[in-house]
Amino acid sequence: MVQLTALRGRRDERGVVAVIAALSATALLLLAGLVADLGQARDVRLQAQNAADAAALAASNALYASGAVDLAAGTAAAKAFAAQNDGVTDAQWASCADPAPLPVASGTPCISYDDASHPTRVRVVIPVRKVATPIGGLAGISNVPVSATAEATVKPGGRADCGLCVIGSGIHDIQNGNISIGGASAFFNGSVTANPNGSVTVTGPGSSISIEGTVSSVGTFTPPPSTGQQPVPDPLAFLTLPPSTAGLQAKTGDACTGGPGIYYGTFGLHTCTLQPGLYVLAGSTVEQESGLMDVKAPGVTMYFTCAATDHTPRPCAAGESGAGILLTGQAALTITAPTSGPTKGLSIVADRNNTATFGFRGNGTDPSSGTIYAVSGRFDYRGNGSGAALDSLIVVGDLTFSGNNATLASTYTQEKNLGLPPAAPYLSK
Repeated sequence: MVQLTALRGRRDERGVVAVIAALSATALLLLAGLVADLGQARDVRLQAQNAADAAALAASNALYASGAVDLAAGTAAAKAFAAQNDGVTDAQWASCADPAPLPVASGTPCISYDDASHPTRVRVVIPVRKVATPIGGLAGISNVPVSATAEATVKPGGRADCGLCVIGSGIHDIQNGNISIGGASAFFNGSVTANPNGSVTVTGPGSSISIEGTVSSVGTFTPPPSTGQQPVPDPLAFLTLPPSTAGLQAKTGDACTGGPGIYYGTFGLHTCTLQPGLYVLAGSTVEQESGLMDVKAPGVTMYFTCAATDHTPRPCAAGESGAGILLTGQAALTITAPTSGPTKGLSIVADRNNTATFGFRGNGTDPSSGTIYAVSGRFDYRGNGSGAALDSLIVVGDLTFSGNNATLASTYTQEKNLGLPPAAPYLSK
């Protein structure tokens, strides 16, 4: 009897072990299923993150592609990449919510920007997708919500912080001149010298004065300059020159009545308003040495280059001086760049090898706007010569002053100048 009872006890234990093994197997299978479900959710989450990253970068690239800020283009690019990479639909964007958007939304709360006029950040939130968990449903977890967020930073205008770029080497002599740059920074390759009454002042958030070489000066620099810096490259190296002259005819004499065209020799001017368009000066100089001349040039681009023997425009050779500007006495030029067309934002442009002088003496210029580009040329301000109230991106080879009160003053805004390609955007979150 005793032996029989013992055998029965062992059989009962074997039954309990079987039950435990079965329960354990079920739990393990359930756990394995949960792992598989969560793995699927993780893969979907990774796909959503890749889509968010690509969408944010695409929006950043599209923001300034037209030369001016375009939030709608940025949003469209973000949606297109999200649809391509993660199948996000317009309906999903419409019902999307972002718990921490940037201040300006465009088209959906889930695509937002830090500023409507000059955005530098874009935030993209991929709409929530619920990933089904078939095995997890047995444990009361029927789905896992998945979303992803990305932020990209873009610097509009590439070198747009350069309101004044003096990129020639050597010494730039300000003497008693005054340079005032608002809303951007000033960069000088080479070295700078200034007399006691000379000054360079830049204003605006983050604005600075950067000098490749040294400062030999008792003048005033505000803020104090940073010397020994890397030379600044040509910020407009991407610009295609010469501009197209398709449709332009050869002109002589009075530009006030001749209108846009190609001029050689005398570029006749007097008090007038020029017709809008492109004026190509091949070896000729805008010049007025006496008397009153007040030229208004709305929607005008002037291109200064060299001339072939048949008087047609040609590229300047390295170190060659072609057409330039000499305004003296009471001569004044008010030029505003075109707002559309192939020379949009360009007011005064010179062949990259043209070493001509662009001189403003006496009254100099009246308020003007548009990009000034003479990468090998010299801008020379003398006497009371004043580029007053310019709104220009200024890129010149050299900048010199002579006499008292000679002033170059400019407040740079991107909208009135050549649209610069943005710096490469990068993911910041």
